[in-house]
Amino acid sequence: MVEERTYISKDTTRRSLLAAAGVGTATALAGCIGGQSSGSDQDLESLSDINSDTRVSPTPSGSGTAPALERALDHATDDYERVSTSYGEQGNAMNENQLDVGVGTLMNFGIVPSWLQETASTVDNLRVLDVSDETEQAWNDDDRLLIQSADTSQIDNVDTPGEVPAPTFAYNFVCRGDLEYDTVYTFLETMYEQRQQLADYHGLLGTFEEDEFWVKNMYDGVPFHPAAADFYEEIGVWSDEYERADGSSSGSGGSGETTVRMRTSDSTTTAYSANQGMASAVNDGTDDLFVEAQTSQGTEANLGALNDETAEMVYIQNWSAQEVQEGAGNYSELDFEMAQVVHFYDLPWFFIADGGN
Repeated sequence: MVEERTYISKDTTRRSLLAAAGVGTATALAGCIGGQSSGSDQDLESLSDINSDTRVSPTPSGSGTAPALERALDHATDDYERVSTSYGEQGNAMNENQLDVGVGTLMNFGIVPSWLQETASTVDNLRVLDVSDETEQAWNDDDRLLIQSADTSQIDNVDTPGEVPAPTFAYNFVCRGDLEYDTVYTFLETMYEQRQQLADYHGLLGTFEEDEFWVKNMYDGVPFHPAAADFYEEIGVWSDEYERADGSSSGSGGSGETTVRMRTSDSTTTAYSANQGMASAVNDGTDDLFVEAQTSQGTEANLGALNDETAEMVYIQNWSAQEVQEGAGNYSELDFEMAQVVHFYDLPWFFIADGGN
């Protein structure tokens, strides 16, 4: 169901600047064909095929991913009609000519979410749109975007160009810089000891078997908690490019009384169920901590919980981390130093279309 329609036009100054740099409207990941009046006659193969009549849902309005994907589209096309469609409704919206361009993702670059599988089975000729060199360069030149390659050929029943550059969200757990040293160290140490079994608790956690994954896509400008820095030095994945936060106090409950409240998102998400698996793994491995996976209403609520000390660790993504550093919006009211603990997962995003029209 389409919930919102807003006409988007690319900023003239941005367009002129891109033109001066040799970046025109370019190909990219994209869309869906549909709509008698706005998309049914289009043969969308790339983002540059999108025009003012193309209805695009770069994730639902208000989602944490929407601003970055809207920015990515801004580099690739002059204008489009912004609509808002939930992930699970994209297939029906395409078939009913209510949506021309939707989105897809691969969790940790290898897991196809169930809603994308459903979309692929609902739309007869689903297509992943390609990305031109010009658009990829413009994305890479934008320091607000994290661009990484995603192999879309692993999605069944979809026409894909194979590997495409994708705006990527890195979800990491962060904490207050003054969280007790022993709490953070014991959490990481216990989870590391359980790393071979983490996939048994939740499939998304299997990537923790690789030591390098623990510090993959960490945030520039956000220091590591001192205990995390020491731990990563010990397992051999620390880099001199990383920054260490100021010292935290030592000590923890040490008798099973130290609770680590970890917040992700709402109870229907993979993030929450994976965090439940992580909590169970740590709780099975130590009596010194009790990890409680908690739900949340989003990033702002997560960071507010750190500010109020009603949670010890929360997950955020790279776009929000930059907003915190810039003190954007309500983040200007946060009164603590944020520190990184561990990488959680990645979501590379691409755009999808009905290629049958």
